[in-house]
Amino acid sequence: MPLIHVEEPALNRLKQALGEAGENYKENLAKLIILIDQITSGDIQGDPATDLLNKFKNKEFGLREIARIIDEAEEYTGMQTTSFSAKIDELHSEMK
Repeated sequence: MPLIHVEEPALNRLKQALGEAGENYKENLAKLIILIDQITSGDIQGDPATDLLNKFKNKEFGLREIARIIDEAEEYTGMQTTSFSAKIDELHSEMK
């Protein structure tokens, strides 16, 4: 397995950027779901509402899967950041 050089500030920036992008995606997905529900529950009726709802339902699993993958990536980077920081702290303690 090849070694990857990582500096703690870069890892923290990655974690923060991933967190922000993930939060934005999940907020927008929630807004889209609410909007689709509002539109198809009364504002638009007939074929346009049915077509819109069907198109959304066909994509909904994929959209939710992206949100799940984002959650996993955030969890993984959080664990890696914690692990990396712990190793650095341990190294500093051993060097004293």
